[in-house]
Amino acid sequence: MSIFDLKTDFLIKEFMQGEGRNIRNPYLELSHRIPKFTAEQISHRWNYKLHPRITNGPFTKEEKRCIYQWVKRNSKTSEKIKWSNCQKLLEKKFHKVRAINRIQGVWTTYQRLLKNRVKKPEIPGTSIIDFGPPQDDQQSGITTNIVLPNISHLIPVGTTTTTIVSPRPLLPTLIPNANFQPAMNISKMMPLF
Repeated sequence: MSIFDLKTDFLIKEFMQGEGRNIRNPYLELSHRIPKFTAEQISHRWNYKLHPRITNGPFTKEEKRCIYQWVKRNSKTSEKIKWSNCQKLLEKKFHKVRAINRIQGVWTTYQRLLKNRVKKPEIPGTSIIDFGPPQDDQQSGITTNIVLPNISHLIPVGTTTTTIVSPRPLLPTLIPNANFQPAMNISKMMPLF
């Protein structure tokens, strides 16, 4: 529930679209006129909810992909991300003004999704193999994980497994160790897949 009511929203809109345009710090002036709210609260309300150019609908896949790519290109470990630049790019490319906190929310959600994909599966006796991004999602950098049954008990001791990272799912390849002397004939074993 919002602490702002319709009357307060109307006062903020009227002021910001009228005389607030000519004042250096309109939020401070407005906080004197509406003492119930601080200048920061009024600023957030205007910039994230009431500004007539702000689009509050859901993000499209293209907008999300644009955000992911922009952050990957422009983020540096030592500096803060300048979200206002991403906001300007989205406005230029999609003709929509998005609130900065909503753009940050899209990125945070994406990061959380990636973090959760790396976790071990909850099914006992299974393992995750990461095959990299599928062909249709290579632009966004989204990876595909496949949960396979744990077959380590079926692989003879001394056999090395190699995971191949590829845009298309491939099965793991078994490569016998050069020093391995099998106790049984591997060629007579049944195929694993």
